Amino acid sequence: MKVEVKKRARNTLIKTAAWVEDQNTLGAGNRWLHATTSEISSIVTSNVSLALCKDPKLSKFKYRYFTYKDKWIVAYKIERNQFVVYRFIYGPWLDY
Repeated sequence: MKVEVKKRARNTLIKTAAWVEDQNTLGAGNRWLHATTSEISSIVTSNVSLALCKDPKLSKFKYRYFTYKDKWIVAYKIERNQFVVYRFIYGPWLDY
């Protein structure tokens, strides 16, 4: 299944990788970004359909989600045989 990352999620991933790079050693941001995208790819290959988002702002769009490292929420949909990532959100900022 093909993975598509929408602009909003991609921007969050890039900004977070830049922050990780600033806080850690050289190359840490790229390693973090690679690990994150690998995790998304592993979810795609497992063909697991996860629960709908609990946050009211996200559930109205019928996003499904999984957590990454127990603090990041990856909100996605499966559309036309594509895994589409719409949001990449820091979990404590949600209302659920």
